[in-house]
Amino acid sequence: MTDAAADDSSDVSTELDRDIGLLGALAIGIGTMIAAGIFVLSGLAVSNVGTVAIVSFVIAALIAALTAAAYAEFSSVYFESGGGYMYVSETFDADWTYIMGWTMIVGYPASAAFYLASFSDWFYRFIYPLMGIPQSVPFWIPGIAVLGLLVYINSQGSEESSQFQIAVTAAKIALLILFLYGGLQAFSADVVVNSFYENIGSFVEIASTGALVFITFIGFSAIATNADEIKDPGNTIPKAIYISMGFVTFLYALVVLVIVIGVNDQQFLTFLTGNVNLGDLSPTQYVAANGEVSMAYAAQYYLGNIGFYVIIVGALFSMLSAANATVLAGSRVKLALARRNHLPEQFEELHPEHGTPYNSVLLTGGFILTFIVIFTVLFGEIPGGAGESFVHSLLGLPLFGVHLGLESVTGVANVLLLGGFAVVNVALIASRRKSPDLDRGFQVPFVPYIPALAAILNVLLILSLGPQTIVLGLIAEAIGIAFWFAWKGRAPSTEAIERETPTVISQQTPTDHDKRIVVPIANPENVDQLLRTAADIAADRGAEVLAMSVVTVPSQTPLSRGEEYIDDEREILRRVVSARADGGTSNDPEVAVDTEDNVGPDTQNVHDTLDVHDTEVPISATIRISHRVDTAILNTVEQYDADAVLMGWGARGSRRREIVFGSVVDTIATEADCDVLVERLGPDATGTVDSVLLPTAGGPHTELAAEIGRAVCRATGARAEVLSVTEGSGVDESEAEERVTATADRLREAGVDVETTVVDGDVIERIVERSSEHDLTLVGSTRQGALQEFVFGAIPEEVARKAEDTVLVAKRNVDLPSQLLRSIRRWLP
Repeated sequence: MTDAAADDSSDVSTELDRDIGLLGALAIGIGTMIAAGIFVLSGLAVSNVGTVAIVSFVIAALIAALTAAAYAEFSSVYFESGGGYMYVSETFDADWTYIMGWTMIVGYPASAAFYLASFSDWFYRFIYPLMGIPQSVPFWIPGIAVLGLLVYINSQGSEESSQFQIAVTAAKIALLILFLYGGLQAFSADVVVNSFYENIGSFVEIASTGALVFITFIGFSAIATNADEIKDPGNTIPKAIYISMGFVTFLYALVVLVIVIGVNDQQFLTFLTGNVNLGDLSPTQYVAANGEVSMAYAAQYYLGNIGFYVIIVGALFSMLSAANATVLAGSRVKLALARRNHLPEQFEELHPEHGTPYNSVLLTGGFILTFIVIFTVLFGEIPGGAGESFVHSLLGLPLFGVHLGLESVTGVANVLLLGGFAVVNVALIASRRKSPDLDRGFQVPFVPYIPALAAILNVLLILSLGPQTIVLGLIAEAIGIAFWFAWKGRAPSTEAIERETPTVISQQTPTDHDKRIVVPIANPENVDQLLRTAADIAADRGAEVLAMSVVTVPSQTPLSRGEEYIDDEREILRRVVSARADGGTSNDPEVAVDTEDNVGPDTQNVHDTLDVHDTEVPISATIRISHRVDTAILNTVEQYDADAVLMGWGARGSRRREIVFGSVVDTIATEADCDVLVERLGPDATGTVDSVLLPTAGGPHTELAAEIGRAVCRATGARAEVLSVTEGSGVDESEAEERVTATADRLREAGVDVETTVVDGDVIERIVERSSEHDLTLVGSTRQGALQEFVFGAIPEEVARKAEDTVLVAKRNVDLPSQLLRSIRRWLP
């Protein structure tokens, strides 16, 4: 059964099959938590701080539980794959949320690489001798082979992956219970207490160990990341998160106790001397230096050789299932990124037979393989190799002193994921402020205090990991940012744009104008008003108008099939191109459809114009096919080197097809390399403009609004009122007077009848009050700061919601960070 996006066909999307129930969700969570962490990190933790390792695990679990609360709340609101990235991008609608996505799509593969590197380590140490495999066979071969298997399983479907996960998780829990049964029979309170008192004062080691083992609890995020495929996610996900975390924390505490009992048992140390090649180390030194295999030898001591290999198999299965869950989670984050145009759209494609995001799965596998090669093959320690890495043994010297290994890849994963978790907690605070009335099936108590505390603790854990690990994590982030510049910064050729968003119908006006205003049309009822506004602006700028409509097809449907869906858009096009000098009363012209794959923008050339008070404004029209509306608009702006784009505006959150707003307008506003104008028609709009309200607060966006006001007034003969509000805006009266006077003078120079007004009070309330006396209100964008919840700013968007007249919001293409980024992108290869 497939869930469809029922209400919003303006941006057709595809959904994954919801095949995972509570048991499957628990298997994802527990399978990720009971993994290499319990078999490898438990021993490492005990070698660091003895019994106090329980404290480190509890610290990590509590911090994870605080962040898990944020995930539980968000998952009860947003039933879509993507986890933390999706929550942040829904809260902060801006390009910088890509960084959060990159953090997740690198952090999960780093975790999976840790699990598979641990798999290779254990397989080499214990299975190679058992199966008679020569030690000359590279130790990392098993991990890479398993990676291939997991990529195949996840490309087949979530149901197959979930069943595999349930089976493996159940098997390893049974094996762990067997290990605990044998180990706890030798329980000694004195050993446990003495170890505790010896290490309880090692605060730095306790904190760093807590950060080290934090990776064992990321299973809660893996659950939420698969929300698209979980049945009843608003109810199932919170349950699965806390059941799995409680169960795993209890199990970890018992495992730590057993290992502590073993490594402090003189008979166990004697057993090690007789059964393990310790080299030049004493048994105690060997345990401290090889904590990752302490659990295996403890199992052998308590349960005999059979128990030893039972635990080895259990550990290998644990690492396998954790890697599988992480591959599943990582690929779903990439799917979410592609759906928001933060990765190429190929990673949004679903397999035609299996319905899986197979390209995202393959990309996840590629990331994991990269981490394995760097941290295990090249710079990881060869098991039994006296601390040497492959590069060291090959060249005879360590390369630049670089030595990585299991702890390093664990640290990188933790830096990335902890950073992402901190941002999710900040997003929860912002979400509560932004949407206080949003229906939330699960609510975190004491917001903002709990998420703020969680964010701080996440950052502190990062700092405790040490400078080398943090630097490696920052390098991984820098690579992602560089990729963003390289991908987004490439100016595609006309041929590439036409392949991505082909033109199927085009009415081109031969003209010498080098300026264009693109007008996306979604609602036929808005066509006339948008074209009138566009024509007024075009007449003032000496530009032409390019109206466009978009046909969207599902991501798995070839674009060549889009011609089947163009009937409605054809009617819009005919209406647009019929708007000529005779006022649009001419007969609708016939338009041509070219279904060739290489169709270009010159399908048909007809000379059409709009009459704007004795000035003929050339108009062209086009229909494009795309998987995404915003991609088609951005490609049209790019291809025609547009100077401005004018869009219709509906209320945020509207799901009606005729509204082009929300994610589409937000994306255009932040990514389009041109001025962005958004017009919301008033309920009683007649198209006649006799008076214009122009609030002014200074800055380039207000100047653009003034330019639009001048164009409209010159075209319609309307009068203008320039308004400034002092008290609520923090502007004193003299400064306000200067602003309105300067703006009014520029309008008067253009022959516009202007009056000026300066008032005190709340900015939004005063603007809305004055707007009732006018036909059109022009507001410049006021967005400030990276965490601004409104794309255009709180003032213009609230005015547009509350004002009774038509409102046009203007955003000048002079945002310094955006310009800088675009300049950098253009110079990238």
